[in-house]
Amino acid sequence: MEIPDELLALLGVKHKGQLALRLIKSMYGLKQAGRLWSRLLHKILAKLGFCQCYTDGCLYYKRDAGGVTLVGVYVDDLLVTGTSSARVDAFFEDMAVLELKDLGVVSKFLGIGFEYDKDKGWLLEQRQVILGMLDKFGLSKASAVRVPIGGEHENDVDGELLPNDGAGSSQRPTVQTFQSLVGSLLWIARCTRPYIAYAVHRVTRRTHEPRVSDWRLAKKIARYLKGTVDTKFVLHAPRGSMSEDTIVVEGCSDSDFAGTAWTASR
Repeated sequence: MEIPDELLALLGVKHKGQLALRLIKSMYGLKQAGRLWSRLLHKILAKLGFCQCYTDGCLYYKRDAGGVTLVGVYVDDLLVTGTSSARVDAFFEDMAVLELKDLGVVSKFLGIGFEYDKDKGWLLEQRQVILGMLDKFGLSKASAVRVPIGGEHENDVDGELLPNDGAGSSQRPTVQTFQSLVGSLLWIARCTRPYIAYAVHRVTRRTHEPRVSDWRLAKKIARYLKGTVDTKFVLHAPRGSMSEDTIVVEGCSDSDFAGTAWTASR
């Protein structure tokens, strides 16, 4: 950012180094802008009765006798939902001071595709993210596999270390290449594929000093995602559950993550 020549002439300043201006109001692109915006948004939401989630600072919630309103925050993009459309409309009315733009029912957010089915609920997918990852790491033409992890020697402690001498490529992977692939897998597992979390966890244990076996396992997980690229994550709440005092989340998992290689249980 530079001082306009017109202002220098008006003030009688011959050299720009002789004049400094004090910025009274924050501007987009400055180092402090993100923090100031976050503070402003938090202040407004708190004034409206929203509470910030203790475990995820990007989630705000408001619960009262009329129901629940949830707001997901990503910089200046907000994802709003509630127990009724009236609550969502009321939220936008209350936030009029920020001149928010209502883009309608969500179809895509942070690379996640959203589709609503009246019977099934919300269907979430990351098809484009997965295809982009496969293309980036040279796996677009790789054969798909049926399971993300399995085999006796896929994550051996001993083995050849990956080189640590630059960005590398899919043909010559380095530590940085491996870390980049693992980062993509972590994002996908977190958003729409929780059932690959264990396999992804296995490859994250040695991101600072990965081996060729770790690279093979990371590629196998990616190849599994290629074969299930159209799989969708279903979110559905039983009718009336959001109005109850307690929300129960239930989940299930293989007790040993299919660790017995010599049986068919995997």
